[in-house]
Amino acid sequence: MPLWIFETVYGVAIVVALGTGIWLLLHLTAVARTFAGKADIVPSPKPARASRRSVRRVLAAFAAGVTVAMAIQVLATMGLANALIG
Repeated sequence: MPLWIFETVYGVAIVVALGTGIWLLLHLTAVARTFAGKADIVPSPKPARASRRSVRRVLAAFAAGVTVAMAIQVLATMGLANALIG
């Protein structure tokens, strides 16, 4: 497996995590409305600009991006990435 694959996957995972994190910050009213009633989160009286389905999808993409980026970072730190490359 060529080395550029790890770099590309790592870069895409970071861009996905940053992009979805910024989206979540910009749509905090929708996030609060999605989790209303749990952990003392109170939504604002303003209407949410995004649906609950889109909030859940963005949260899943954020979690996937962070997980992939951390997994690649752990592989590189432990030296296992070299074994996978060949």
